[in-house]
Amino acid sequence: MQIKLIALDLDGTALRSNNTLSQTVAAAIEKAAAHGIEIVAASGRPYGSMPQSVLNLRGVNYVISSNGAAIHDKSGRRIHETPLKESAILQLLKLTKEFDLIWEAFLDGATYTDNRYLKNPLAYGCTPAYISYVQNSRGGLDDMRGYIYENRDKLDSVEYVCPDKALRESVRKMLEENLTDVYITSSSANFVEFMDKKATKSNALKWLCDYLNIPLNQTAACGNADNDADMIACAGLKAAVANASDKCKKAAEVILPTNDNDGTAELIYRILSQ
Repeated sequence: MQIKLIALDLDGTALRSNNTLSQTVAAAIEKAAAHGIEIVAASGRPYGSMPQSVLNLRGVNYVISSNGAAIHDKSGRRIHETPLKESAILQLLKLTKEFDLIWEAFLDGATYTDNRYLKNPLAYGCTPAYISYVQNSRGGLDDMRGYIYENRDKLDSVEYVCPDKALRESVRKMLEENLTDVYITSSSANFVEFMDKKATKSNALKWLCDYLNIPLNQTAACGNADNDADMIACAGLKAAVANASDKCKKAAEVILPTNDNDGTAELIYRILSQ
């Protein structure tokens, strides 16, 4: 199999648990680029929160952001988007009005969050390594539901943060049973994320392959979370890191070392060795 494009999730996959890109992974990505392979960063993050350490790498010419809701090129230009429908936002707000949840919203590559989360990320399940990232990458608001309503016709995605597992899962189950035209997934344990039904990482990868004239079976994809599973399943070479969720591992054919042991670098060097 000749691989011409590698799609890599970032948090928990290409990035280490301390939110950094190792020199080993960076070197592997640039070596793949030198061999003519497109490297695509495919993340749940909005474009404005992408690490410069990744964006500056030679070969990372495209970014799938907000779980597939947008695609940007090397210059930062948005070349494709699938925003949430206004009707879906209104339905989501109506169904969740009785719950006190921490909401975040992604709009034009920027993130806005509840001030309660911004001021104390640890209280809502954020790891110490990501406190600085959260506080430096988001704008804080007291009325997130109001902000979501005001921008209901132009949001890339929204999510709620809830460390209470019973509440988080019961609300998610209710929404899965009642929401239409919405894709619901999770990039980490305490997050439940909402995009348009067509805004998945897999659909974004398919669109990008058409755009670049690369057959889907000549792609590789690697991730660690539930929101990566559909992208992995549709790629030609399907891989997950050892720290991945069960759903993600089930979609993969190759299990790599963990993100803290440079599993994505091993994937790249396996591809180059062929």
